[in-house]
Amino acid sequence: MDGGFKRPVDVSRFSHIASFVSVAEHGSFSAAAAAIDTSPSTVSRKVSQLEELLGVRLLERTTRNVALTEAGRIYHGMCQEILERIAHADATMAAMRARPKGILRISAPIAFGRLHVSPILPEFIQAYPEVQVEADFTDRFVDLIDEGYDAVVRIGSLVNSSLVARKLAHNRRMVVAAPRYLQGRSVPFTPLDLKEHDCLGFTGHVQPSDQWTFSRGGKNFTVKISSSLRSDNSDAIHLAALRGTGIALVAAYICQTDIQDGKLIELLPDWQITPESSIYVAFPSRQFLPPKVRVFADFISSRLKKEPWR
Repeated sequence: MDGGFKRPVDVSRFSHIASFVSVAEHGSFSAAAAAIDTSPSTVSRKVSQLEELLGVRLLERTTRNVALTEAGRIYHGMCQEILERIAHADATMAAMRARPKGILRISAPIAFGRLHVSPILPEFIQAYPEVQVEADFTDRFVDLIDEGYDAVVRIGSLVNSSLVARKLAHNRRMVVAAPRYLQGRSVPFTPLDLKEHDCLGFTGHVQPSDQWTFSRGGKNFTVKISSSLRSDNSDAIHLAALRGTGIALVAAYICQTDIQDGKLIELLPDWQITPESSIYVAFPSRQFLPPKVRVFADFISSRLKKEPWR
């Protein structure tokens, strides 16, 4: 026989093996049947089918009892080990359901990860010491399932997806500029006024980076801007705005502190940025959600509720 050939396992055989092991351990078909909650005739039939499949006799049957043959003793030892491994695997899964443990792979956008995920990870690990976190921060739209992530932070508008998403917060966006940029320039009071200014375009959105859309009074207004700088990295846009390079459209979770400190000024506060945007944590399925994912979602949600930019 070729040692490299592996015959596919017939999963239906496990019920036959369970019947045989039960008979071997209880010494009779009736006792074995009672132990696994079935009928003696069913146990007898499955053992006979197993013997026929293997081509060997496993049990010597008499009118009073049954006994293992030599082949039966060998096969019983091997099967018992298999069933013990299955029981151990089941117990391991039950333990994983009971408490958070294992490797938790997460992904989040760079700026959000730096500001609001990285700071809470040490506390999360301290609270759940059996969880090991692997955190990737990227503005690339990762494929949660194909790339093997347990949970990802998504920012924007949800598209149709098989993923399960939990909303963490509204992603308020603001038009901002540094005082040094506004020196000697007219302050924009309407979206159309932005045409007279240098703006900073974020290319990470689905919509074109040179088109900003505003809403007020139930009407939308789209403005084509001129960008002195464009980038797919929100940190780069934020830093350029702080240095007076131009007017930027920045998430409140990035710039709220700068506005409070006077480093940035909010412009067009009476206008709403569209489309609506929110922050979510997404995972593959709500069914059989591992405790490590559930507690992470709960943990990050509770911490974000304390953030002033919400």
